[in-house]
Amino acid sequence: MFDLGLLGKKLTSCRLRLEYSIREVSDSTGIDQNRLVRFEDGKLEPKGDEILILADFFKEDYKYFISNQQSSASENADSLYRQFGNEFSKEDRRRVQEFLYLCECEADVWELLDKKNKPYNLPFKRTNVYNEAEIIAGDVREFLGYKNNELLQNIFDDFRNMGLHIFRRELMNSNLLGIFIQHPVAGKCVLINYSEDLYRQNFTIAHEVAHSIFDTNNEYNVSFTKDNKDIKEIRANRFAAAFLMPSLSIKNLKVEIWTDEIIFNLAKQFRVSIIALLYRLKSLNIINENQFEKFKNLKLPHHLKEDPELKGLSEKIAYSKSQVLKKGLSTSYVRACHEAYSLSFISQSRLAEMLLINEDELTDFLALFNLKLIYEF
Repeated sequence: MFDLGLLGKKLTSCRLRLEYSIREVSDSTGIDQNRLVRFEDGKLEPKGDEILILADFFKEDYKYFISNQQSSASENADSLYRQFGNEFSKEDRRRVQEFLYLCECEADVWELLDKKNKPYNLPFKRTNVYNEAEIIAGDVREFLGYKNNELLQNIFDDFRNMGLHIFRRELMNSNLLGIFIQHPVAGKCVLINYSEDLYRQNFTIAHEVAHSIFDTNNEYNVSFTKDNKDIKEIRANRFAAAFLMPSLSIKNLKVEIWTDEIIFNLAKQFRVSIIALLYRLKSLNIINENQFEKFKNLKLPHHLKEDPELKGLSEKIAYSKSQVLKKGLSTSYVRACHEAYSLSFISQSRLAEMLLINEDELTDFLALFNLKLIYEF
């Protein structure tokens, strides 16, 4: 039996979580305010199209609203906001909700396409928390097919191949680096703040992946720019450093005199910030404190950092595509959605919903990815 009271609570929870007023919901959906109030009070059953409109507006699966059992990832987000509520503006709450929606869409598409991901599982035998980050980082590199001294390519896609939903999204709070959330439907999901420096994003993604490996009992993890002495954060940082800058590669370096040019080249090769590189070199006793202080204020010029998603594109196309990336839409996600559409697993209208655009925008949007709509005659 359809539970109107439960539906009302879900609608109210969605609205308050994203800090919308009844009037704002009404203006955006075209549904009369009085009807919305009665929906939330559990006194009126919405029409089918109204459920779809509200689901699209709140970026929820419509089945969440009509099912008495199905849970939502937003419920985990509620716990997150209770703990870090002041860190999330209403704009960022809405962007996090879009991220959760994209994760669920991607999980649906992967299932439709029968995508074979290879999840990484921790070995049964564990070492202590201080040593295992380095060991597991090497193990994950090997799992992904990298040799000890091999440079990484597109780590975002590498981690997606482990079954993780990886999205980059521009967030308002510059202190917010990344979020790991256990999605009740999609599984392990990671959001990276696209506003951050590209090489900082690389470190953050590896950091959040560490949480997805070591801290699976937690519903979520949030990483900020401020230092955190929590043992889980220290372990995640050590994993990220070892994954991005394997010790064997660094120890094989034959450097007699460290110079700005050498530091720049190494940071570019490892695709990490200079400060992350220096901390790694110091932790391996490759440089001393004086050398660390000498180089710590160096900054790698932005134009030397190449985003793997924008590699080889003209300046105009790269700019247009970067605007899409800011909204969380990666090349791999767009291509997977389009493949599901081309195989008739999803409709054209559903494709537009998954890409967060209107149907009449599809042609120009897909052109950025060298994709087209399919017309039948």
